[in-house]
Amino acid sequence: MADHMTNTLKIMAFERYDPTDTSLDWLEAQGVQVLRGNALWEMPFKRFSEDELIARAEGCVALMGASGTRISRRVIEALPDLRYISKFGIGFDSIDIEAATAHGVLVSNTPNESQIFTVCEHALALMLAVAKQLSVWTAEFMRAGGWRGLTHSATFRGATVGIIGLGRIGRGVAQRLAGWECRILAYDPYLETAPAGVELVPLATLLEQSDFITLHAAPSPENHHILNDAAFACMKPNAIVINTGRGSLVDYAALRRALDEGRIAGAGLDVFDREPPSPSDDLFIRPNVICTPHVGAWTTEGTKDIGWHAARNLWAMISGEGKADLVNPEAMNHAKQPHGSPSQS
Repeated sequence: MADHMTNTLKIMAFERYDPTDTSLDWLEAQGVQVLRGNALWEMPFKRFSEDELIARAEGCVALMGASGTRISRRVIEALPDLRYISKFGIGFDSIDIEAATAHGVLVSNTPNESQIFTVCEHALALMLAVAKQLSVWTAEFMRAGGWRGLTHSATFRGATVGIIGLGRIGRGVAQRLAGWECRILAYDPYLETAPAGVELVPLATLLEQSDFITLHAAPSPENHHILNDAAFACMKPNAIVINTGRGSLVDYAALRRALDEGRIAGAGLDVFDREPPSPSDDLFIRPNVICTPHVGAWTTEGTKDIGWHAARNLWAMISGEGKADLVNPEAMNHAKQPHGSPSQS
């Protein structure tokens, strides 16, 4: 791509995903000006408000970030130079795709294999941690003289595991459970068949029969609070709920009620309805709940891979060199793009 086409292009990485920043350095080497925002690994965690993002991103043709700041219709309409959004991660529910498409803004995401593996592993780790009472049988417990007690752990052998959402991560969880001598149910209204060893069932059947329920559905209006008071009322009192999907899939007030009333046995949570949650959230002090700070895909190699994936997506959209993982290719029908012809994977 000719230098004159990029020497005035400005993008904003309002959230930085890769601690090495090498992918952003590479974009700058292509002749793009990169404004660097908040780092997702810094503490305390910081996020831009919509007003702050609009002010900082004025004149930018592209935004890069994860899910900390919502890219709403208001943000899109307030940034008339915006042409591209490169999203870190698979989920893009933090972006108003309808508004982006209508304004000719191409959106890409990073369906990276490393994310699938690590989120599958994290879901299983949370299942095991809650089932094996690792928040109860701690070093602190033993330092206080604790030894066994009346708490008992659970086993997967002979148990029923229910998977809500049988996409790549849901299937990955099912594959990893093969050989654990458990029954695997799945609910996914978009599928007619399931992999060998997995039974597709209605949601009500899954809720009623599962000892473990793990959420891997894509966030959508239909899936909003798919686990609510009515859903928790259907579950076994020994059920353990795992959420490594999205906070919007669970009504967290209903989850607290179910835990308080003994309608379920415990939960393992990597995502929340508000991120980060309040430090005073009582989920953190419940002995039958294990919480992690949205780190299912947070590995050293994974952050680098996703950072580079997003950078290459953005360069493909800007320059037309290579292929981008486009979420809304139909935006090209509305595009006002003087910067090249984007390609689609």
